[in-house]
Amino acid sequence: MTTAVNMPKATRKIVVALSGGVDSSVAALLLKQQGHELIGVSMQVWDYRNHGGCSTRATCCAPSDFMDARKVAAVLDVPYYVFDFESSFREKVIDKFVRSYQQGYTPNPCVECNNKVKFGELRARAHTLGFEQVATGHYARVEGEAGRKRLLRGIDGNKDQSYFLYGTKAAELGATIFPVGALTKPEVRELAKAAGLVTAEKAESQDICFVSGSAGEFVARIGGRRPAGQITDKSGQVLGHHDGIHNFTIGQRRGIGIGGNEEPIYVVDIDAASNQVIVGPKEELEREGFRVAETNWINPELLETLAKDGAAELSAIAQVRHRHAGVPVTLKIDQNGACSARFVSEWSTISPGQAAVFYDTANIEVLGGGTIVR
Repeated sequence: MTTAVNMPKATRKIVVALSGGVDSSVAALLLKQQGHELIGVSMQVWDYRNHGGCSTRATCCAPSDFMDARKVAAVLDVPYYVFDFESSFREKVIDKFVRSYQQGYTPNPCVECNNKVKFGELRARAHTLGFEQVATGHYARVEGEAGRKRLLRGIDGNKDQSYFLYGTKAAELGATIFPVGALTKPEVRELAKAAGLVTAEKAESQDICFVSGSAGEFVARIGGRRPAGQITDKSGQVLGHHDGIHNFTIGQRRGIGIGGNEEPIYVVDIDAASNQVIVGPKEELEREGFRVAETNWINPELLETLAKDGAAELSAIAQVRHRHAGVPVTLKIDQNGACSARFVSEWSTISPGQAAVFYDTANIEVLGGGTIVR
């Protein structure tokens, strides 16, 4: 069996985020076996009773998950607490998610949740308790010497979650532990089963834990329905009508509501100002590149170049959505940290609001990332 990496050698005080799933359970198990002082923490971020969500199936923060997390903590003899981050989650994740869809963007709330709540809020709370490090069940790795840590993809390519973690600050990597990052999912389940953990055979969680139904339905329920408008082609010809731009995302093919076309049509743009959804053939999605704002860079050499020159140009692999394999790009990073990416040999559909995460040319190490802008 593969051995885990990025495990602290000396005994440390570590807060382990227990989601109630098998991955975080095994993360705690491995750290406990190494003799570290742990506390297990679940984060209450969303009230399923009042706001909906898939509370009857595996998520990352449903009430039933807290019960499973508590059982795991009991088996491992680890103190267990539930922290209330609901207000922060509403402000930093839910409100932004709703607002972005209403403006014609396609946000990724899991990125915001990981960077601003699961790590940001949890890290701050851990420090107040006197705990030095934070551990989670993410499939990612942190390697390198002190002061020059690197964020790498998880060994299990089917479960890799490094895409969601690009917002981790370089200075924080040394205090961040991903115990299962060097394991495969089957190996994690084997460890959980051998330890008698209740989560060993638990089903996978869904990507967006707070959405039950479609994203458009959730946005309408929380933020109110948006006005109906026109569906047009790029020339402005009206082809149909929609019941709110929050129901559409760039690159969407199904559910547009327009039939009778000789070739498939896609959403190629969303104009929030005119309340129009623009559709067309697949080739109209093609772009030479895209721009990214709200960036965070974590690769040591890149940070040194930016500190010295204030800008940089380099080759990279761009992953522009979860489950995207990544495509080669040339990056130009501006003085203000924003950047432009130009496709090299192939293009991919770009959806403003999504995270673009850039990896080295071997497609293993996270260089940094940001939010795709129009």
